[in-house]
Amino acid sequence: MKTLVSIHDVMPDTMGEVAEQLQICRHLGVEKVTLLVVPGLSWSSSQIEQIRQWQEEGYELAAHGWHHKCETISTLKHQLHSVLLSRDVAEHLCLTSGEIAKLMIRSGNWFEDNGFNRPELYVPPAWALGEITEKALAETGFRMVETLRGVRFPQSGERVSLPLVGFEADTAVRALALTVFNGFSTRASNNRLLRVSLHPHDHKLRLQNNLRTILRNSDESFDYASLWVGCDLRKPYAATS
Repeated sequence: MKTLVSIHDVMPDTMGEVAEQLQICRHLGVEKVTLLVVPGLSWSSSQIEQIRQWQEEGYELAAHGWHHKCETISTLKHQLHSVLLSRDVAEHLCLTSGEIAKLMIRSGNWFEDNGFNRPELYVPPAWALGEITEKALAETGFRMVETLRGVRFPQSGERVSLPLVGFEADTAVRALALTVFNGFSTRASNNRLLRVSLHPHDHKLRLQNNLRTILRNSDESFDYASLWVGCDLRKPYAATS
């Protein structure tokens, strides 16, 4: 199994859990991991330095929203998304196209302001990109944007569909739903590239054994930059719409 492993919600109050998950990945032989950093929080200099150290160790950084919290949940679509998937973290869903673009640009700027290279990848919280136009998305400067379905390449308009598994099972209902979803995704991957999404507490929740099994079965791991450089990784999954 080939995997794209990412750790979501890298925040000041999740640094310890992220370190634990990186240790688990190393122990199980997963070398490539992408860290999804939430910029618009109260970061200390020591925490920023820890992120820098992880990057120097070879871990890829990606921008992940700004506050990772939506201000309002007003539309029916957003309310349904909140109940079924995102709770109160899908901050793009309460913004206009222009506001989403400004948030994404601001998120990317944070990395440069703190001495990092600007990330090539942007992942909206809960994979909810919102109502942003193709033109506005291309102007944010990100080469890749990940959604629930897969990865988009704004400059070319290409979209790549990739199966996804997750383990954020903090309730019995979520554990059941994710077990069914993950089973379908794993079968759909058919030994192709599988996205493995970790959230900071997943290794302590109800599907922690399933998480470790998936990581253990990873024969080869990639980062998202490999999708940009290694076109052969994405061609078999190119979506038609």
